[in-house]
Amino acid sequence: MGTSKGYGGAGSGLVPSWVDDPSPGVAPGPAPTPPPGGGAPQPGPGQAPPPPSRTPPRPDTSGAGSFQGARGAFSRFAKTGSRSALGSAMSSYVRSGTGGARRAARRMGASRAAGARLLGVVRDVQRLGAAETLRQLNLPGLAGRPAAEVFLAILEFICPPGGAVDEAIARQAMLETIGDLAEAGVGDFDAMTPDQMQEFFLDFVARSIEGRVMADLGARGVTLPADVATVEAAQQQLHDFVTGCTQSELSGRLEGVERLGDRDVERVVNEIYEAAFELVAAAGEAAQ
Repeated sequence: MGTSKGYGGAGSGLVPSWVDDPSPGVAPGPAPTPPPGGGAPQPGPGQAPPPPSRTPPRPDTSGAGSFQGARGAFSRFAKTGSRSALGSAMSSYVRSGTGGARRAARRMGASRAAGARLLGVVRDVQRLGAAETLRQLNLPGLAGRPAAEVFLAILEFICPPGGAVDEAIARQAMLETIGDLAEAGVGDFDAMTPDQMQEFFLDFVARSIEGRVMADLGARGVTLPADVATVEAAQQQLHDFVTGCTQSELSGRLEGVERLGDRDVERVVNEIYEAAFELVAAAGEAAQ
């Protein structure tokens, strides 16, 4: 869908400037009211449902090797823009650093949980229609609103805020994906085609993988250029690399998503993350 820089993001280029602004044309809903007899307050009309109470799966870091080789190759890539160095970094990250595609996918605890909730929304739109899906999310007033605005409204449901790096990766990936959607000029949520919905989901998968890679490799030991433009170019090249080797290959795994039950959605998301890391490693090896 492109980069997230063209729609007026913050100076860091990571968080859109309009995230904390009220959605234009949509008045805030009333405060939640407690149900008769007590209990947890229920969302009022126009309010998104509360974030899921179930604790998201924690990233599994068992069996991981050293990221030293991947960090060295990534430093060379950041300095030179070499696709070969990027390929070496990505293949080493998956094969040696994480211990293989399956273990790499298991590191994506919060992102897999968020991905399952997002794919559930995509499924419900295809199965029930946009208006009914928004009604079930307690957001009927957003029918006919821009797609980026709708996804921002359900951000807390898809990516509950948390203090851990894992939750931050998922949330940042969702914000960047919404930015890509806005930059691409996608119109109303109701008018999104199944292909656009699936592309949005796969863009989130790619963005979350990029975030995980940067968190693992960039925590220490990676030398980045001082030139901001060079760093941004490297980030864009990483994004293009991940999306280029995953999106078209993974789209076939979303056929018939409208027929999936909730457990099937979770299974498909897990399989997609594992397949994505395998594709990234294979593309990295081919680029060397």
